[in-house]
Amino acid sequence: MCGIVGMAGNFNKELLESVLKSIDHRGEDYSNTFIDEEKGIGLGHNLLSIFNYINENNEIIDSIDENKQPIILNNLVLVFNGEIYNFNKLEEFLKENNDNYTESKSDSQLLANLISYYYNSNDDDLLESVKSVIRQLDGDYSFAVYDKKNNNLAISRDPIGVKPLFYGINEDKGLKVFASEKKALWKAGISDENIHDLTPGCILYNWETVDLEDNLINKLINTDFKEIKDNYNEYKDYLETKDSYEVYKELLRDDLYSAVEKRVENISNVGLIFSGGVDSTILAVLLKEIAEKRNNNSIPLNIKLYSVGVENSQDIRFSKEIAEELDLSLKTVIIDETTVKESIKPVLTAIEDDNVMKLGVGMTIYLAAKAMNEDNIKVALSGQGADELFGGYNRYLKHFEENSLFDAYFALDEEIYHDIANMYHVNLERDDAVSMANGVELRVPFLDKDIIDLSLDIPGIYKIKDNGDILRKHILRDVATSIGVPDYIADRPKKAAQYGSGINKILKKKVLRSFDIEEFIENLKKN
Repeated sequence: MCGIVGMAGNFNKELLESVLKSIDHRGEDYSNTFIDEEKGIGLGHNLLSIFNYINENNEIIDSIDENKQPIILNNLVLVFNGEIYNFNKLEEFLKENNDNYTESKSDSQLLANLISYYYNSNDDDLLESVKSVIRQLDGDYSFAVYDKKNNNLAISRDPIGVKPLFYGINEDKGLKVFASEKKALWKAGISDENIHDLTPGCILYNWETVDLEDNLINKLINTDFKEIKDNYNEYKDYLETKDSYEVYKELLRDDLYSAVEKRVENISNVGLIFSGGVDSTILAVLLKEIAEKRNNNSIPLNIKLYSVGVENSQDIRFSKEIAEELDLSLKTVIIDETTVKESIKPVLTAIEDDNVMKLGVGMTIYLAAKAMNEDNIKVALSGQGADELFGGYNRYLKHFEENSLFDAYFALDEEIYHDIANMYHVNLERDDAVSMANGVELRVPFLDKDIIDLSLDIPGIYKIKDNGDILRKHILRDVATSIGVPDYIADRPKKAAQYGSGINKILKKKVLRSFDIEEFIENLKKN
């Protein structure tokens, strides 16, 4: 993962470089810019070099040179932030369709080659080329590509919004800017009221949004549950149109393994943000299985768990117990009032938001990522998304208090769809910001496209059994047991990170009484 910025209109090299520097924590391995002064366009990139290339001798090559950006390929200039998980499939596609193809040695090179292929096939139509490309990508990404020949700019973001992308326009200054973080836009003089999230799965083409009809967010927002419900007399009639519980359980187990495996391919060291809850323990068990499978591989997989909390907090206690049982290395980050006080400013600077709940959750991830950085780990996994996909939040039970069971399950599905559609600005941008503040890329296997598609098809009754199912996430907990997660973890009640770690209590009872977070954020915008 990296940091990208771009400007169009009234700017100079010094402004572009200062804006790029404001997010240099996102990638300190290499920084560079592309500027066309005549056409008033500039792109910048900060590199966090992660991709390990396997050479012809089956050796691991971590080459920064292969990852440097912006990439200039004929008429196209690309800046890219993210990971492409179907790299090999797309590489084979390019080899089969281009006799003169030169092998890609990084995700960014592959993306540039793929866009160039469609650009040449579509009579230099950049918009249609980018549309064709994003329909093929399996990954977490944001990118911008500039067509020097026709002076067109296309910006896009992955379908669920794992990777951030903000843009804004200052009409008075004649300046348009996009970046991976809001602070870069503030630095360029774009005020909050003019800053926008690029909707996941959409294309910003020459600064106008192109809304693709088949993108995931549209599907989530536009699904009419009343219309669906009207097709059935009873909920059992609806269930007859679905696969059986056992089929869904088997599919989910396979998809989870695949989602984790593709996120650690070609890397040798991975950290796991670990609470000792069911979601993170599923990931730990799968990582261990994958590491054992790779024992004789040229790239071994070294796993380290990171747990954050006050001494004897629930998360610390459960993490120690299950890490020992799984025989996995665990680093505990023990916090107190001093730790929280020292962390509040860098966390607020990262999340760019005065929301106390975001602060509490963000601080947990921030401290785990900070510990990973100290251990020279650049890639982390987290269990983000499991609660939204599988009905994990306690608030989902309200539907069973207000409705019949028939109505309750459709109301549950509707809220789950809403929550998934809004994850990018509620949770994902926060998590990305606090991990990248420490130069650690966060990957989220539960938000793999296949798991999302499967989850949306799984009936609500398989997620929450009835109005008395206080544990919720039934099918996920069942999968956990089937892959070897102990019952005391599989059946552990959900405890949000800020509560399980004890951070929320310290924040509210001690630290925030003498700290004005709203004032801090306002000063951050000004400076």
